[in-house]
Amino acid sequence: MLYLPILLALSPLVWGSIDFSLKGHGVQRLRNLHKKRLYEPTTCENVEMFWYTDAVIDNFAPVNNQRHWEGNGQRYWVNKEFWGGPGYPMFVFIGGEGEESCSRLTSRMYMYDLAQQHKAIMVNVEHRFYGESYPTADMSTENLAYLSSQQGLADLARIIPHVKKQYNTESSTVVTVGGSYPGNMAAWFKLKYPHVTAGSIASSAPLIAKANFEEYMEVVGDALVYFSGQQCFDAFTAAAEDVAKLSSQGPGSEGYSQLEKDFKTCSPMQSTRDLAILLSDLMGNIQGTVQYNNEHNGVMNVTDICATMLTPGKSPYDNFVALSADFLASYGLECEDASWKDTIAYLSAIQKDPDNNGRPWTYQTCNEFGYYQTTDSKNQPFHSWTELNMDFYRDMCYESFDGWKSDPQTEWMNEVYGDIHIDGTDIIFPAGTIDPWHALGITNSTPPLPQPTEKELYILGTAHCNDLYAPANSDPQSLTDARAVIADQVALWVA
Repeated sequence: MLYLPILLALSPLVWGSIDFSLKGHGVQRLRNLHKKRLYEPTTCENVEMFWYTDAVIDNFAPVNNQRHWEGNGQRYWVNKEFWGGPGYPMFVFIGGEGEESCSRLTSRMYMYDLAQQHKAIMVNVEHRFYGESYPTADMSTENLAYLSSQQGLADLARIIPHVKKQYNTESSTVVTVGGSYPGNMAAWFKLKYPHVTAGSIASSAPLIAKANFEEYMEVVGDALVYFSGQQCFDAFTAAAEDVAKLSSQGPGSEGYSQLEKDFKTCSPMQSTRDLAILLSDLMGNIQGTVQYNNEHNGVMNVTDICATMLTPGKSPYDNFVALSADFLASYGLECEDASWKDTIAYLSAIQKDPDNNGRPWTYQTCNEFGYYQTTDSKNQPFHSWTELNMDFYRDMCYESFDGWKSDPQTEWMNEVYGDIHIDGTDIIFPAGTIDPWHALGITNSTPPLPQPTEKELYILGTAHCNDLYAPANSDPQSLTDARAVIADQVALWVA
């Protein structure tokens, strides 16, 4: 097998990145979907990048029909900083719905600490159709047929033995790690390829495929109450209802004009679909704050946004307008998207683009998982925004993927992998109580797992994938305790 190395030591100082989606469906948000925002300097001087040139476009085709990826192949990174040599463990970070980078294997991640403890070699693998790992010449709907979780798992089953052979360490014990969709992948990889990995850390894994994920916004509402009381929930509800009253006047009305002015839209809203893009972005501000609460310094948390919403002497609507302006400024944006046409054009672009994670991830949601975060539930503050319903997402799939008519095959996905009844071995499932994705994952209230070596780890007061990051002084005791549980589990796997 061939591999092409690129040593990153020539540019040792990069800016450490975090997986921080600007949630919403405006073009500016989609350009930042699962794109890494830059905060703290991180050295990558011990990390090398490689291309796996023997990756196969269709892992399940008859061998006589198999073709290698077009272009460079599949991208992966290796850090041998603490490696004890052949026979010592290998920790593999599984990439997901976004571009990967060398910083995944640096001190910003908890896996780095565990690798030092166990003298492990660290590997990071980029998922097909994300970043620069393209199996095909473009992202046409026809070519995206090769984008699936099952193809991604098979890619891992090919590349891990390749890396072991590359470093003459075929006997190394492998631990696989992932968070969010890669958390699913970590669990599913241990389920489907149990001989390749000794154990998996499946952090914040939404194992249940569900088209109408209305529970997401319910957890958002619960988080507002948890941190700042019912009055914060009620303030957002009142503001959302005022927005709905203005929008009910319809396109071309004074109500639409008022929304365009107050929320600084980039263009006039010509239809209810344009309105839906604006509402998705405004609600996305709150979604992202809850999902990544207290995960990164210098970013507004739930307590901050509730403080703004409860500013004395102003109406909830006026406070919401001010809060939305604060988000625009923090993102470095001058206006808020409100164009369905622009969104569909972006999601329909088929050319290779490391910055366009929106098209491949939207395809996976249309085809496999759903995860549509609607406002259908009455038990959350944005239920008056009825435009963000299932038809909003169905129309997006239809117009982005050549007349796509089917709802995602969620029942089949849950049969393939077992959803929260996954019958695997040696998997730990960390999840945060205020992470909206825990509603589709394993918690302390879900049914007992089938195998005794499958462990739930529900972490009080923490958000999405918090446990994967390096310890910080601001961590709550619950998160410190959870990392200790994870460390003990990894020690058992590599013993």
